[in-house]
Amino acid sequence: MTIHVHAYIAVTDMERGIEFYCRALGLRLRRRLHKDWAELEGASTPIFLLVRDRPADPIHYWTAHLDFLTDDLEAAANQACEAGAVLVRKVQERVWGRMANLMDPFDNPFDLIELASGGYDRIDYVDSER
Repeated sequence: MTIHVHAYIAVTDMERGIEFYCRALGLRLRRRLHKDWAELEGASTPIFLLVRDRPADPIHYWTAHLDFLTDDLEAAANQACEAGAVLVRKVQERVWGRMANLMDPFDNPFDLIELASGGYDRIDYVDSER
């Protein structure tokens, strides 16, 4: 059995969603499957945007949390913020690398991660705080 991942991100406005993710992360519109459904490419897995109504409590009920790996955290965070993302927590240093927590214009949380040499293999699993 083979499994492939497709990531779906809920947005309230398709045009704004396409513009944001193309500008913030350098993705490209591959195709429009419907007026409320688009496929973006440029990541290691397809990213699909779906128009949905905003939930009353997006922190607990919104449908996406993605980590995007980058080799230049500052440049990626600056580009995302210039496109409309909000940095919700300052850059955090971890044993496995560095991470910035952001929110897109549709209240979807996402992280930008720059892995250190060895990445997640550097984690001491006894230390659950790191």
